[in-house]
Amino acid sequence: MTETTEHQQGCLLCGAGLVYRLGTVPMTCALCGRTRDSAASCAGGHYVCDGCHAGQAKDVIERFCAATLLTDPMAIAVGLMHQPSLKLHGPEHHFLVPAALLAALSNAEGAPERRAGRVAEARRRAEPLVGGLCGFQGACGAAIGAGIFASIATGATPLSTEAWRLANGLTARALEAVAKAGGPRCCKRDTFLSILTGARFAQATLGVALPARGLACEWSDRNQECLGEACAFHRGGPDAGRARPLSPA
Repeated sequence: MTETTEHQQGCLLCGAGLVYRLGTVPMTCALCGRTRDSAASCAGGHYVCDGCHAGQAKDVIERFCAATLLTDPMAIAVGLMHQPSLKLHGPEHHFLVPAALLAALSNAEGAPERRAGRVAEARRRAEPLVGGLCGFQGACGAAIGAGIFASIATGATPLSTEAWRLANGLTARALEAVAKAGGPRCCKRDTFLSILTGARFAQATLGVALPARGLACEWSDRNQECLGEACAFHRGGPDAGRARPLSPA
C-alpha cells in the first residue's frame, strides 16, 4: 500500500462517501494500480480494491486470533475493531467473525494447539467474500463468516450430512438476525449479530460455552448510516456494556 492518510469510513483516500452502481465497470485501484471490475467508487472517483482495503487488517486479525487465550469472541472482535487497520466497514469483518469464534472455541475446548490452523483456514475460506456482498448478493459476509466457523468446527465438507446441515443452518440463522436488524449495512452491527449467533450455536450444538454478550457500540457517532436507537447495540441501549480494547502484537 502506498503512503497515504487512511480514512476510517468512506473513501480511504479522501473520506468521500461511496457510490454504488447496479453493474460493474473496470476500475483501477488508486493504491496498487491493478484494474478490476467493481460497482463501487467514491464520489471523487477513487477506487480501492478489497486487497488494499482489508489486507493489513486481515493480517492483524490472523496474528492476534492465532495467539490469544481469550474465550469471549465478542471481546476478541471488539478489541480488534479498535486497531487502526480495521475500518468502520469492509470485507475484513467477513474474516473477523470466524476468526474470533474459532479462537475462542479452541481455547474454551482446551485445544489451543488447533487455534492457529483453524484461523488460517478461516481466512482462506473468507477470502472470496468481497465487499458489498450484503447488498449485491443478498448475503451478508459476516453471517457467511458464521457459517465458515461452523463448517470448520464441525469438519463439514460438500459431502457431509449432519455437519453440512449444521453449517448451513448457522449461516441461515445469522442471515436472519442481520436481515431483521434492517438496512443499510453496518459491518459492526452485523459482526456482533453473527458472533452472538455463532456463540449460541457453540453452546447448543457443540456443547461449548463461550461467554459472549451484547455490547454498546462505540462506533455509532462515526457511522453516517447508523440506525440509532433502532439498533440493539446503540450506545446507551439495553446491552450497554463495554469491552476493553486489546493490543494485538
